[in-house]
Amino acid sequence: MTSAPQTDFLTALASSDLGVFQPLQVRQQELLADLVSAAWGTHGEFIDADQFLTKPTVLRRLAAILAAHVPPDVDRLLGRDPHSLVLGAALALETGLPLVVARTAAGAGELGCFGELHAGERVLVVEGVTGTGASAAGAVRAVRAAGATVVGVLAAVDRGQGAAELLEHAAARLNALFSDDELRHVATRGRSAR
Repeated sequence: MTSAPQTDFLTALASSDLGVFQPLQVRQQELLADLVSAAWGTHGEFIDADQFLTKPTVLRRLAAILAAHVPPDVDRLLGRDPHSLVLGAALALETGLPLVVARTAAGAGELGCFGELHAGERVLVVEGVTGTGASAAGAVRAVRAAGATVVGVLAAVDRGQGAAELLEHAAARLNALFSDDELRHVATRGRSAR
């Protein structure tokens, strides 16, 4: 029986392999607990992205974990102004990938892409929280209108309100780190059902 070669501490540290300190699954579970602590129930029983995206320690760890979910063939990230721009910027800093901003221009009803984006480039749309998916679908349309290709939508949390289905209909795949059900389970652990 052979085992995988051990990575020495300095090599792992230089390559940002935090697994030498703590396995990814454990880091994700701790992040999930922090998201719930920071943002669950501030506006009823759901996650409020503004509550966790404005906490630097949570945002930094979230970006580090989401970076592992960025496909290797991505040329640029896209963050939608205002809600997903903070996460997009943090992920850009973590991965070194350039960031494009999707926002509505003055007098326009549709989102447009602002910043450097070239036809044919492969773009990953970044979302803090997806609900119905309408905002993410608007960002997908903006990328395609600029002549670039959408490789998918990466979200921190999916509320399970139809985003995956809407994006699938728009030929874009949703990859969410956490689901609303996972957040709800952690948030209500130990409480009896009503």
